[in-house]
Amino acid sequence: MDTHDDPIRTALGAHLGDDVAERLLTRIDRYSNLPNTVKGTAKTEGAPEVERAALVVVEDPALAGALGLEATPDLGPYPTQELWGLLTLAARADVEVLNRLAEGLGDQEYARRLQATIRRAAAKHAAAPTDGPERPASQAPDVPQKVSEVKAWLAAHPDADPALLAPREGQRAAERSAAVRALGTIGTPGALDVLGRYAEESYPDAVLKELHRAWGRFDRREFAARMFRQAPYTLSLGLAPTLEGIGAVAGLTSLEVVLTGGADLAPLAECTGLRTLRVGAEGEPGLLGVGPLRDLPELTELHLTRTTRNADLTALSGVGARRLRIDLEDADGSFLLDMPRLESLLVGGEREDLAGVVLALVRRGVRVAAYRHQRSWVTGLREQAEAAADVHLVETNGYLGLTSEESAVDDVRRQLYLNLLP
Repeated sequence: MDTHDDPIRTALGAHLGDDVAERLLTRIDRYSNLPNTVKGTAKTEGAPEVERAALVVVEDPALAGALGLEATPDLGPYPTQELWGLLTLAARADVEVLNRLAEGLGDQEYARRLQATIRRAAAKHAAAPTDGPERPASQAPDVPQKVSEVKAWLAAHPDADPALLAPREGQRAAERSAAVRALGTIGTPGALDVLGRYAEESYPDAVLKELHRAWGRFDRREFAARMFRQAPYTLSLGLAPTLEGIGAVAGLTSLEVVLTGGADLAPLAECTGLRTLRVGAEGEPGLLGVGPLRDLPELTELHLTRTTRNADLTALSGVGARRLRIDLEDADGSFLLDMPRLESLLVGGEREDLAGVVLALVRRGVRVAAYRHQRSWVTGLREQAEAAADVHLVETNGYLGLTSEESAVDDVRRQLYLNLLP
């Protein structure tokens, strides 16, 4: 390829050489969607020269149009796949680039979510140990350097002052996790005071695991109030055994969690400001019930996924969410017809009669998507939709999308390509 046909390749080539630029952009373009582009690029090894070049390119005003940072008449800014990949690298060099390009990145949900992922990835990259020499033992503080050392360290220091485990300049990621483990094990009010100094809007997975381990050793409400904060996009709790105490988090409007100990949603009844809720119910018994969601008047987007078979999902008929993603498993889904504000739906299931429910929703104006691999019922859905003059189909990225509006077909296709609700 002649890189002069592509201004982005030309600009990168000027900093890195044409071959390196070509390989980088080809790798970015191979991802199937934008979330995978960001996640995949975030896993690449550090290369400061490449990251600095990406920073220069994404901030070059002359490339704003090619990168999709300039507003279009109908859609506003629509950042390209190449932009998101390069931005993931650029944030390693300077994470503030996300703030400087905020207007061009847009305020759509998918854009906010991708930016949050990039911020977490940049923080994780910055905290990763380098390949340089280990810090001499004489310079290491007398605290555990990794989680596996915590038990022995506490045994040797039974009256340790929690302040020894406070955050400090130059603290490595492994030391940070070890400190959180140790403070959680100590479990005193003084330990919680020190833990509070580690509080952030988002955490690396290793630290989040330790926080869940520690949560039950303190008053759960006080711990949640100190350690969890509403991030710009969502509060992500990762894998958690319970949500007990979550109601104490101030200003909670968006929450994402995978519950592993039986998904009891009762603690959410107190979170009346929630607008977005994503719950994955892992393993058995999975989701225990959805009744508490009726007490969330602001709830706009709801995801209930993984194991839902043991919950009475008919209680959702009184929930006013506009956007819903749900795994029905063997439920018939007829309650979906009684959700008064439903506008878009991504549904998984097993029953053949689910096709009739979906078509009825589409004819009411609801945009619906299903997983193409669920042939047990999606094959029949496709056949019925193709025979209907008032239903329009979209197939992309592993989804079958349906809408009653011919003018909405391109928008549905774009949303599904981005792994978003239609």
